[in-house]
Amino acid sequence: MIKKIMSEMTLREKIGQTGMPNPRFVGEGIKEYGSLGAYFSKYPFTGLYLNKEDMIDKDGNVYTEPHDSAKAIKDAADMIKIPLLVSCDCERGAKPMYQEFHQIASNMALGAARSKELARKRAYYWARELKSMGANWPFGPVVDPLTNFFDSSGVRSISDQPEIICDLIPSIIQGIYDAGLGTCPKHFPSHPGKEYRDSHIANTTIESSLEEWRERCKPIWKTVVESGADGIMTGHMTFPAVEPALSKGKPIPGGASKKVLDLLREELGYDGVIITDDCGMKSLSSVFDYEDVYINCFNAGSDIILFCRNDYIDIMEKAVQEGKVSEAQIDKSVERILKLKQKLGLFDGVEVAPKLTEEEQKDFEQVCYDIAKKGLTLITNYSNTIPFDAAKVKKATIINVSVDPRFLKDLEPMVDAFAERGIEATIIDGLKSKAHLKEIADANDIIIYACYLKAGFQGLQWFSRVEDFNTLFHSLSSGAEKSVVASFSSASVYYNYFENTPTYINAYSNCIGTMRAFVDGILGEFEFTGTSPVALKPEFK
Repeated sequence: MIKKIMSEMTLREKIGQTGMPNPRFVGEGIKEYGSLGAYFSKYPFTGLYLNKEDMIDKDGNVYTEPHDSAKAIKDAADMIKIPLLVSCDCERGAKPMYQEFHQIASNMALGAARSKELARKRAYYWARELKSMGANWPFGPVVDPLTNFFDSSGVRSISDQPEIICDLIPSIIQGIYDAGLGTCPKHFPSHPGKEYRDSHIANTTIESSLEEWRERCKPIWKTVVESGADGIMTGHMTFPAVEPALSKGKPIPGGASKKVLDLLREELGYDGVIITDDCGMKSLSSVFDYEDVYINCFNAGSDIILFCRNDYIDIMEKAVQEGKVSEAQIDKSVERILKLKQKLGLFDGVEVAPKLTEEEQKDFEQVCYDIAKKGLTLITNYSNTIPFDAAKVKKATIINVSVDPRFLKDLEPMVDAFAERGIEATIIDGLKSKAHLKEIADANDIIIYACYLKAGFQGLQWFSRVEDFNTLFHSLSSGAEKSVVASFSSASVYYNYFENTPTYINAYSNCIGTMRAFVDGILGEFEFTGTSPVALKPEFK
């Protein structure tokens, strides 16, 4: 079947299969040509990345229901010759796309809980929700080990310990498969060293030796390959120990290096689809001229170039004509891509998948609660503040420690969980002064410092409001004996801000299940058994 389809494809159609456009161009194309299908008829790309703002109707209206998004994708599939791969990230759950969906317990929460069954079930329900909005090949899971304390990956990483990651990868991949979707773990080759910078905005480097990579990262990717991953996304860090060549005097990023990708193709024996990370990242754009980004990433061994522009097909066709790109290699990539589409059943027709039933939604919520229950990590409890005697608690105040205004909404389920026990809980958006905290301490039985701050150096943020600075500066100056500091994001919050705190918990997630489990835990409904999956202090070497 695949050979027959390819025999009927033009060179431009084949080239199109090796590109996934930036969603901005998809949105603009819908407006210009009238529909998603019309855009992909004009530009026969392999698929699309779901970005809510760009999933629109012909009049530019954003779809408000996942069913509408899925229906538009089905209608597009009916119009074009080859069905679309439909991707997304949604690493914290699909709620940012559609409010009826769920936030989920983070990967790092899984690393702390260390339950294969919960990892599988979380992945399954997560994938089911993605499927109901039209996705069939999400980008995930993130399998990179946290390279060091300051790593910008934060709670997207499962752990800084490869053995924990390897233990959970097969269950996560299986859960996604059980839902009928493909997988695309990321970001090969990962990093065995101490790099903390972000490739989106900086040139990043793997300074380790090949032997160090083989010891720390190769086992993870071996597990990924053996678990049957349909695709693998590359990262854009340079790896001088493997690829010493330069372009314009700068090291060549791994996603544009055949030597680096040969670690995956040859050393690990992987023959599935390789897709680049965003080809517009600084780590690529600062090294290559615009057109050369496409050519170099493809010639290195990538099958799909992510977030290309509409001129991608023209550029690559010219490169073939000039002998810069091999048509035979394009054929190999297209064959891999079409085999993936066949495996996902896309040639059998694209249908709109149903939403989770009410019973399944309750089970999904229970899974996220159970991950939090097993993963909540009690770092300090020097004065045995926890557990509180619920019978003696009447009032609690939750102090927001975050520069993200959306986190205030995330805290509301914690208020509800307290209310169910007859405890009046109030959220305040930061401290005004030391005297303000004294008033809170005098009036409350529990004080919660709820933190939602980014990882590492990014966590040492410039606080634009006086309340944000005051909260950190005056925290625990009153009521320390009744206070709990909890991070609902990065584990690095402990060292960065609260290392001397008497009672501190890492919760790793801001989902509803985590908020409810947190309240149950501090009120003694269960013992804290989570083990930190990452180091709590940095290594300065």
